[in-house]
Amino acid sequence: MTTARDQLELLAPALAFLLAAVPLAHLLGRLGVFDAVARRVAHRVHGTWAWWLLAAVTTIVLNLDTTVVLLTPLYLHVARRRGDDPLVLAAIPFLLANLASSVLPVSNLTNLIAAERYELTTSELVKGLGPASLAMIAVGFLTHRAWAARRPTPAVPPTAQVDLTGSVPADDLAPDLDPLAIAVLDEDTGGDGDPFDEERDDRAALATGAVVVLGLLVSFVVGPPLGIEPWAAVVAADVALALRLRWFPLRAVPFTVAAAVAALAVVVGWAVPGDRLEVAVGHGGAVGVVLGALTAAALSAAVDNLPALLVLLEGVDRSSVLPVLLGVNAGAVLTPIASLANLLWLRTARAHGLAVRGPDALRLGLVVGGPAFLAGVVVLAVQRALGG
Repeated sequence: MTTARDQLELLAPALAFLLAAVPLAHLLGRLGVFDAVARRVAHRVHGTWAWWLLAAVTTIVLNLDTTVVLLTPLYLHVARRRGDDPLVLAAIPFLLANLASSVLPVSNLTNLIAAERYELTTSELVKGLGPASLAMIAVGFLTHRAWAARRPTPAVPPTAQVDLTGSVPADDLAPDLDPLAIAVLDEDTGGDGDPFDEERDDRAALATGAVVVLGLLVSFVVGPPLGIEPWAAVVAADVALALRLRWFPLRAVPFTVAAAVAALAVVVGWAVPGDRLEVAVGHGGAVGVVLGALTAAALSAAVDNLPALLVLLEGVDRSSVLPVLLGVNAGAVLTPIASLANLLWLRTARAHGLAVRGPDALRLGLVVGGPAFLAGVVVLAVQRALGG
């Protein structure tokens, strides 16, 4: 049985990243990075395919948390600048953080845990889950497009604040937002400032933001072999930006969320008999793929994918681990509590003015992410049936 200590030791890097990443998004927003980028690209990149591809590549090459933290605020700002429904763009990081996180070991902490335990190589992971991931990315794009087309068009001018159902003045949302979100709305909706001052401020924000973001990306790639964890790089970025701005969003640090996830992990490790789940996740063949992926997705949807994975690994061997990985990674799209990245997305979106609730995220995951996840399960099952 997985012990509480095992659970917490493996969760610690993800929880540390969560605690550091939320303030990072606030700091970059305060610096003006997201608004500066949005002003330059909002009316140059039309549709959603480019944003979908960017989120997919960011998740695959870096990791799902980076997608949520860096792209969610950017997509919200772009939507406001274009006068679009902000949830349509902001949903993309949420969806791709789950659907595209099974390709490389670095894409998700769950992949790293499984790869270390079963000595899975990068090529094995790409060969095993790459086709299913491509199917989920493609089907997810189609379901997202169909879902977006059914949503009512918000009758709002560009740069106005929009919630899930239409236009909402910033003042109406202000009681539920922190000071950063209010500042962002004021920034987006206000004024008659000098365009030369705005351009100068944008250049300064972009220069500083580029240094920070590029430094983070490099550290995410080359840091782990050198013993530098991603969370440590984010902490360093937090410190640098806090010193630059002489401000730190202490109230934004999600201590309560991290504590709740840690407590849940301990409870799951103690209460769920992982070895008894072997009947559902330890089979081979196409049937085993379906049973393993759906069981893993269901457990992740209920208790978070990291503790779910640690429990499920007790009932699988090397030949049956890939369906479990697919279930805990992509299946996490089904509920907002199924992964730390989902919770991070909710927190980041709300902090930047999007009035999204848990039930909204649940419907989004089921309606848009659900068919994509099932497509991935089918592709992996067919691949296994053909001997792949």
